Amino acid sequence: HTLPREEFTSIALDLVSTYNQSYRDMMVKSGMSCDLSLGYNTIDSRSQKTSQKSFIELAKKGIAYREDKPSPWCCKCRTSVAAAELEDKDLESVFNYLNFRLADGSGTIPIATTRPEFLPACVAIFVNPEDERYTHLIGKKVLVPLFEENQVEIKADSKVGIDKGTGIVMCCTFGDQTDAEWWKEYHLELKQAIDDGGRMTEIAGKYAGMKSIEARKAIIEDLKAQNYLYKQDPITHAVKVHERCEEPIEFLSKKQWFIRTSTPELKQKWLDLGNELVWHPESMKARYMAWVSNLNQDWSISRQRYFGVPFPVWYCAKCGAVKYAETSELPVNPLTSNPRSACACGSTEFVPESDVMDTWATSSVTPQINCNWAENEEECASKMPMDMRFCGRDIITTWCLRTIIKAYYHQGCLPWKNLIVNGWVMADKGIKISKHLANSKMNLNDLLTNYGADVIRYWCANGAYGRDVMFSDEGLKDGLKLQNKIWNASKFVLSFMEGYVPSKPKTILPMDRYIMNKFNEAYEKTYAFYEDVEMGYAKNEIEKFFWNFCDNYIEISKKRLYQPEVYGEDAKQSAQWACYNVLLGMLKLFAITMPHITEEIYQNYFRQFEKEKSIHLCKLSKIDVENEDNIIANGDMVIDIVSRVRQFKSENKLSLKTEIDYIKISNTDLSFVTDCESDIKAVTSVHEIKYETAPFDVEIGNAILEENK
Repeated sequence: HTLPREEFTSIALDLVSTYNQSYRDMMVKSGMSCDLSLGYNTIDSRSQKTSQKSFIELAKKGIAYREDKPSPWCCKCRTSVAAAELEDKDLESVFNYLNFRLADGSGTIPIATTRPEFLPACVAIFVNPEDERYTHLIGKKVLVPLFEENQVEIKADSKVGIDKGTGIVMCCTFGDQTDAEWWKEYHLELKQAIDDGGRMTEIAGKYAGMKSIEARKAIIEDLKAQNYLYKQDPITHAVKVHERCEEPIEFLSKKQWFIRTSTPELKQKWLDLGNELVWHPESMKARYMAWVSNLNQDWSISRQRYFGVPFPVWYCAKCGAVKYAETSELPVNPLTSNPRSACACGSTEFVPESDVMDTWATSSVTPQINCNWAENEEECASKMPMDMRFCGRDIITTWCLRTIIKAYYHQGCLPWKNLIVNGWVMADKGIKISKHLANSKMNLNDLLTNYGADVIRYWCANGAYGRDVMFSDEGLKDGLKLQNKIWNASKFVLSFMEGYVPSKPKTILPMDRYIMNKFNEAYEKTYAFYEDVEMGYAKNEIEKFFWNFCDNYIEISKKRLYQPEVYGEDAKQSAQWACYNVLLGMLKLFAITMPHITEEIYQNYFRQFEKEKSIHLCKLSKIDVENEDNIIANGDMVIDIVSRVRQFKSENKLSLKTEIDYIKISNTDLSFVTDCESDIKAVTSVHEIKYETAPFDVEIGNAILEENK
């Protein structure tokens, strides 16, 4: 705070620029395909201008307003915080049971509290109107322990839990959100016992200046000494803490800027927009709906931080009126500039607003920043809603909701059509990997160096959206195995393509037609998953087909590729045509997950025949092949026949090259099998195939062992 804000911002932006380049390099290295020219910083002039324009527009419409009312406050960070920035944390505490004396001398009432340091701020006592134990006390006055000069009235409210504690609650300004609601509803006195730094104020008497936790200990000792405290119970309870620093929050009443979000009409609008949005996965919508349904506070956007987007506001020193900056002069810093015109009262003296906006006040206008709304509203309107946003499940209630709110207020629509919600990568059960905890086995640069981008991307694609996934070395090893297999299988197939110019042959053999139709089936499933942004399912679908292609089809067709002098040149060209189309099709689908190895293979061979200079510019498409009835089922049957012969050899500890004297194939329709007889014999080393019209079965004859040849 000893630096001018501009100097601090300049230093921060210098640091940011260093990290920006590091992030950009990492993004390029990991194969991210996005327009890096669209980058921006949340504190740069374009972002500030957009955020300030948004604020002024909402303020002039009365949607943004300034008011002195209780809101969550972090005494460690010394700033207000929004409800969405709070987390529940289980903390150990003590229920202190106190006797409060009735002012008329007729006795005492029992009250249990975990925070006796709030006694100086006690402004009322509440009981449940249906609690027969205490209804006769309603309207009576009570003396506050240690502060008996304060007399407070006993009131009735249904929010008091009959079965919680003693069933009698003291209302202090402000122990929690309920206290704030009672204070407003019953027009109670405002007494703040804790200041914005977490110390006791003057109304705490001899405890003034103490940290609240120190005052609690001192007050408990005095309560014991003066016989107010009659029992203590240790407890563990959920306490609201600030997510940034995990400090328990207080409720302080300060003048802050808010955006209207919580009226019944507005809440219904946010629910309607949530239903209009397409969620991936659909289950994540429930989190949004539950949060909006329970929304009971307007969005607090004032922050008492130093680094941030300033409010473009001054206050007239004479009449207190708000003076907004002109849109044409944005961005502005009111601490170093003055309004261009006098106040309506004639005064030219102004007090600048020193607060900055909540981070989410800028993050919520990221669509408007990228659509250049601050410079061209019509152009921005034509680009919204955008197609999709990726969002962590932990910020649905902050980034997602607030961006929806801003887009509705400014453009009257959703900011994007689809919301893709990802889970967390977990370091251990219940603990996510985070920069804050520094609990990752390796940082991304180490992983990229040791495994390569394609393997890391493969591992990332294993996770389903909305679900957490444990970090696993085994997953990386699987990716490495697949990467090596793609390279080796492509190298093997392309070894038969030397001098080959792709052209559709007059005759395509049955198993070649089968594998191309099988690819088209896998393509449709894979593409559907990609369209639904289910990367893991898409990857699994094409990977399953790839292993079938390698383990079965290549084995079935390779003798035709190896020995055209035996099987014929036409048979070789048929297999070459199938291999060219299927391998290229698979590489295109794999390219989304594994962009580098697929590009390398494309450039080494396919680039000379394809129109596009990169595989990533190619159009995804099915193979142009006739779709025959039952061809996939028939081809699968042939692969089953081959697999049974292989299994027979394996179980009998025979080499796969061992010759078999015959196999007998039974099926109700043998036409496809007979057409594939040459391929079956070639891959199984079977001398003779016998056929029988009957339910499907495969009978395997004797192996022709070396001594019997």
